[in-house]
Amino acid sequence: MQLFNNFNFSRWLKYLILILGFLFSGYLLYLNTLVNDHFSNFNKAEKISYEQQSKVAINMLLLTEDQSFFQHSGVDFKEIIRVLRNYWMHDKPLRGASTLTQQLIKNSLLTREQTIERKIKEGLMSLLLEVSFDKEFILNRYMNSVYLGQKGSQPVYGFGDAAQFYFNKKIALLSPEEIATLVALVKGPGYYHPVKHPQRLAKRRDLVLHLYNKYKKIVK
Repeated sequence: MQLFNNFNFSRWLKYLILILGFLFSGYLLYLNTLVNDHFSNFNKAEKISYEQQSKVAINMLLLTEDQSFFQHSGVDFKEIIRVLRNYWMHDKPLRGASTLTQQLIKNSLLTREQTIERKIKEGLMSLLLEVSFDKEFILNRYMNSVYLGQKGSQPVYGFGDAAQFYFNKKIALLSPEEIATLVALVKGPGYYHPVKHPQRLAKRRDLVLHLYNKYKKIVK
């Protein structure tokens, strides 16, 4: 009787694993379809190409927001482990460890609700995005679509439009200080609003400039 019960348990456990594996595979296929459908419909003619992006802007963005962008696979597991370790062992506050890929997925396809389910979905979709598209495409899409402010009721998306809105210049003509201002706004255009919170923005801009001048450039 005991052997029979063990046999049944083992057999049903295998069935359960197979079913869960099948369901997870189906879920991944569903997410992959969402990712590919959305990012394949990008109209490059309406945006700045990767080659046209300012190298200064690229380096400031990466040094400030995602220094391991060209090394990770969409989710920076090493950074997540480091943040958790500092939280548990050194009593440091939890901070965001999202990559630019994750930010792009969240801004493009997900809500901002703070739930474990949403974070897991964000991570899976980020991994799938990096399987289907190269780093330059992802970085350029981010730089063309990130929210950087509000012009009345009209949102300002991307570094190119933000350069025109804030400085009335093409991004290639901006000074390092002006580019640093745009990169600073990535953290929160409302919190670092140039008119309402100029001191906050100046402090964040100076941090971006400090990182840019201190560390080795990621893209040359």
